[in-house]
Amino acid sequence: MNQDPAEARLSIFDTRRGRQLGLLGALVTVMLSTIFILGAVVEVANTGLISVSVDFYVFWAAAKLALAGTPLDAFDVTRIGEVAAVTHDDWMPWAYPPGFLILMAPLGVLPFAPAWAAFMVISVGALILATRPFAAGKVQVLLATALAPAMLPCLLVGQTTILWLAGLMAVLAALKAERPLLAGVFVGLLTLKPQLGLLLPFALVAAGQWRAIVSAVATTLVLVAVPTAIFGTAYLPEMLAMMREHGDTVRGAIADLNLMISPYSALASLGVAEPLALALQWATAALCAAAVALVWHRRDVSFDLRAALLLCAIPLASPYLWHYESAFLAPAALFLVRAGVIAAARPASLVLGLAMWLSLGPSALVLLKTGEADVFRLVFLPIALAAFGTSLWHALRRARPALIDPSQ
Repeated sequence: MNQDPAEARLSIFDTRRGRQLGLLGALVTVMLSTIFILGAVVEVANTGLISVSVDFYVFWAAAKLALAGTPLDAFDVTRIGEVAAVTHDDWMPWAYPPGFLILMAPLGVLPFAPAWAAFMVISVGALILATRPFAAGKVQVLLATALAPAMLPCLLVGQTTILWLAGLMAVLAALKAERPLLAGVFVGLLTLKPQLGLLLPFALVAAGQWRAIVSAVATTLVLVAVPTAIFGTAYLPEMLAMMREHGDTVRGAIADLNLMISPYSALASLGVAEPLALALQWATAALCAAAVALVWHRRDVSFDLRAALLLCAIPLASPYLWHYESAFLAPAALFLVRAGVIAAARPASLVLGLAMWLSLGPSALVLLKTGEADVFRLVFLPIALAAFGTSLWHALRRARPALIDPSQ
């Protein structure tokens, strides 16, 4: 039985260096994340506080409020701070759909640090499971993707990006397996954090995945209706009001938000007037949407290359993009390896693949050590643009022998 050429290209991970990269990289990511969370446990014990000032405290506090029977209090930033007993005045709002609050609610029964650790373990486990169809049974490929250094910024603040990526990888796996209804269910689940899903409709429509679209719409309606029945009809208006307030707050401070890595924030930080920077961001999003639609419509482009382009385009298209969402580049690198774009025979492609795998992991460590985050945009945007450009360039060309030769 002939081996799938895409899976054959993963033999690059069977070399000594390939195995070391996957396994040791994952080990370092786990060790650093564990040390950081244990440090939070020590901080809580020594200070008498019940949480530490990382993003996860918002999710944890909202979960506790939901369990207490006051879910609408989650939209009160002051109340969130009181529940988590944080000591700063940073603007850290809850602005998520009701379905996500139901998903987070069980973590509210745990103390802060165990809840944080459990959420990260669940997220990484979900990403490993969703990546399995693309790993050819290679443990080092699974670990290199789900525990790439690119995941560190998300792990260190307890954010949702890894879980969202797991959902997206599940969508891609279901589409590749020609299970559109299941793919649509996962797309619906991704609406629990909708701002990252702007390009998914363009991909699905261009590919003619109408059953997946119907399934996604049905799943989304269920995820809105059932939690609304539980939390009350006032939840959605409160959420929309908080989203507007949060959007206004971000726009007013965009030039100074050095943890934000979108083109919009980068342009604003360079002195471009905020309205113009936002207009240019939407123009970038439109170009990304057009590229995704064009490539997903073409039947002569491999599935892996289409997946890589989508993963590279999503972060560039979103105006609301924080440093932990740089994790998108790691699974994108996996698909570029499967597509034959990143190959041992092309050293320049290996450099790009390594940069995507690392992403902002090293920069996050610099932030912990020095408190300096201005470098984030300078590191991320060149890598993201190079990855997107490379994916698009290869997708728009007819397949060459070099791209379908399993030896590469």
